[in-house]
Amino acid sequence: MSNREDYSKWWHEDSGGLGLTHAMDMELLHKEISPFQKIEIFEHKTFGRILVLDGLIQAAQADEFIYHEMAVHVPLLGRHRDSASVLIVGGGDGGILREVLRHNEVERVVMVEIDRMVIELSNQYLAINGDYGDPRVELICADAADYLRQRAEEGEMFDLIILDLTEPVGPSSSVFTEAFCQDIATCVKPDGVVLDSDSIFVGKDRVQFLQELCGDKDKNLVTVMQEKQYLPQISAFRSIVPLYPGAEFGFFLYSKDGFSYAEPFRDFQGRHYNADVHRAAFALPTWWRTELGF
Repeated sequence: MSNREDYSKWWHEDSGGLGLTHAMDMELLHKEISPFQKIEIFEHKTFGRILVLDGLIQAAQADEFIYHEMAVHVPLLGRHRDSASVLIVGGGDGGILREVLRHNEVERVVMVEIDRMVIELSNQYLAINGDYGDPRVELICADAADYLRQRAEEGEMFDLIILDLTEPVGPSSSVFTEAFCQDIATCVKPDGVVLDSDSIFVGKDRVQFLQELCGDKDKNLVTVMQEKQYLPQISAFRSIVPLYPGAEFGFFLYSKDGFSYAEPFRDFQGRHYNADVHRAAFALPTWWRTELGF
């Protein structure tokens, strides 16, 4: 009798057109179809509870802090501000909010998440969220594309906009447009910055983003910003997030003034983040510079 494990019974992540997938031995705790997407919560004996939306891993208790800390602390600590206003687009698991609220100079946080069910289930099962009751926080459950369009029309601006989005399918499809990029550019202050991020894959012919693989080739915010120059100054840093596809993860900073966020203005110690990690994240491999244009 063979002792080989039957891997066919494992959960497989949607390959997103890549032809490569995570396979994980884990138990389904909860499944629900919201008006916007399929939401699943799994339990893995090593990685803890895992949030999956439409077949793609969004956050795992084991390593979520890596992504959330790097997405928040690099742009907030890379430029000194006496006070800061932050807009979170998406972020239903609450991890970005948690890290933003660690900074006392942040006076206002607006979080726009289309799917209230993601917030509620993440709070219940993952418990990685920030404090939605903090007086600095305004939670809005609405389409972020509509919200940004209205703010652009009203002339409201933020110091930092963090795009914590799923891939360009389902509820996030409305934000992967040129009109949305224009509204983002209108809503960030002249000395502000927008943070975007994505998984990156090295293929034999070219480098690809998960956004490209999951949607149309023109629905990649990095390439749209590079081509259209809505926010003409773009820089990048990187990290490794083990449970994201491919593990290689890129962060992209869009701005009007091209300020360098590579040097933290004060020390801060996270579970992953520290000043040395901050600086080192901007040291990009040669293939990044040649193939991604940074």
